[in-house]
Amino acid sequence: MKKNIIICVLFVLSIGVSAQTKIHVDERFELTSIVFRLTEDVAFVHESPANYMADIDDYFSKYKHHKLIEYVKKMIYSRRSLDITFPAFLASDIKITPNGIVWTDEWVATIHANDTLGENYRWTKGELQEYLRLLNIFYKDTRFREFYDAHAAYYQKIEDVFARGVNQIDTAWFCAFFGSPYSMDNIWLVPANGKDNFAVRRIDKRGGEHHNCVISGINFHSDGKPFFDHNNFFVLIHEACHNYCNPILKKYESSFSEVCDTLFTFVRNELTEYYYGTPRAILYESVNRACEYSYYVEHQLFEDVFLKHQLKKEMELGFIWMEEMVNYMTLFRHNRDEYPFFEDFVPSLKSFLEQCVGLMESYYYPKYQLLKARVVATNPISGAVVDTNLRSVVIQFSKPMQKVMSIADISENDILSLPIDEDNIHWADPFTYIMPLREPLKPNSKYGYRVTTFFVDAIDIFHLEKDYDLIFETR
Repeated sequence: MKKNIIICVLFVLSIGVSAQTKIHVDERFELTSIVFRLTEDVAFVHESPANYMADIDDYFSKYKHHKLIEYVKKMIYSRRSLDITFPAFLASDIKITPNGIVWTDEWVATIHANDTLGENYRWTKGELQEYLRLLNIFYKDTRFREFYDAHAAYYQKIEDVFARGVNQIDTAWFCAFFGSPYSMDNIWLVPANGKDNFAVRRIDKRGGEHHNCVISGINFHSDGKPFFDHNNFFVLIHEACHNYCNPILKKYESSFSEVCDTLFTFVRNELTEYYYGTPRAILYESVNRACEYSYYVEHQLFEDVFLKHQLKKEMELGFIWMEEMVNYMTLFRHNRDEYPFFEDFVPSLKSFLEQCVGLMESYYYPKYQLLKARVVATNPISGAVVDTNLRSVVIQFSKPMQKVMSIADISENDILSLPIDEDNIHWADPFTYIMPLREPLKPNSKYGYRVTTFFVDAIDIFHLEKDYDLIFETR
């Protein structure tokens, strides 16, 4: 085993990451992301980067009813569930040539892999052919290349920043952990996609593997300049792990199906809200995260406060056993003679998840619920009858909160909006939110407001458990 690790280290040290990885903003991905943005589906409409999104909307808004966009909308809404990774795989499967857009010959594209793909959210061969036909028309009608070329300098700045950041990756770790040398053919930077990130692994006609990832969560300063931060680095590690982890887990998928189906019954709502709407996400996403966090632990990065917060965020996504699973990976790290590489440890992770099932009701789910911030008291209380000279409204939270202020009107005709003095809203302490009123209330009236889930606690960065409506009346 030590010999294998030494070989991996020597292999990786002989080349730089940038030398073997193409880091670029690719026209195919900008095109595909903009197409899906124009459908106006909430999964594909993002706010950032603001200046670039404004350019997109200014240029393409007149094409929102193009026949391609109408077709894609029909395809999205006719599916049982939405797969937000699908646009990334569509983009990786096409090639833009002087004679039009065609399916790539670099690897086996989705359209050539199957005629009718097994899962309802994927498209059939005929549907993909129609998409490609309409995409060619859209590309010409919009003069897309002109838009893309006009932003070349902007794309170059993003590429330069990420090239420097990517070289921080310890590529030798991947070989030592998974047993295969690090490889990443492409890091596609996709500012048009807003925030989502994906691993895109492809197989060519000779059986060769191509590892790629899509990075959309690109940061920008207020002056519009891109920058690379620790969050970008963590995303790269996560997506790189997917390229190794997914093929291994595919071998074990059937043996995990029962335990994943059972766990899914507990966290269906949480996972579905964040587009992890199938039981198999439990296998592919939570186990991949266990690998990802192993990188941080072994590189002594886990003391980073951000990472500890991020681990709690994984639990908010629905992977409520994540903290314990990361700790369980200690068994792998300390017993490498028994588990030379990660694949040897996968059956033990199945055992871990099976034990999670038995503890779900008594431990995991109660712990998860307690992590969520709640409104525990208000003044006045809901249902109270108060004097018209009420001076302020107070909200008490169960946990220290970030200094976020987010209330909303309740859209019912008989409920009046509170005359809140917005200039003087303040926090008395991390738990207590005070909203002074700027004028007396009307007599014999009903008032109310909604404390929204945009409130975020300061410890575990969990959002408020649910919207909280406070309604009271005046004398």
